[in-house]
Amino acid sequence: GAPVVPVAHNAGEVWPKNAFVKRPGTVTVRIGPPIDSAGRSAAELTRAVEAWIETEMTRLPPAAARQ
Repeated sequence: GAPVVPVAHNAGEVWPKNAFVKRPGTVTVRIGPPIDSAGRSAAELTRAVEAWIETEMTRLPPAAARQ
């Protein structure tokens, strides 16, 4: 019954998955509005959170634009 706060970030652009060495850069983090979970199934809640994150990821600037 607790609200879920979605978070989107682009850390993968400067800290690639499974990479031992991390590159310097700016990680942008966006915190979304709480999404009410009351009356939603886990699948519905997951879809709502994923939709917010996916939309927000398209708005995050690419790493090259921040350097």
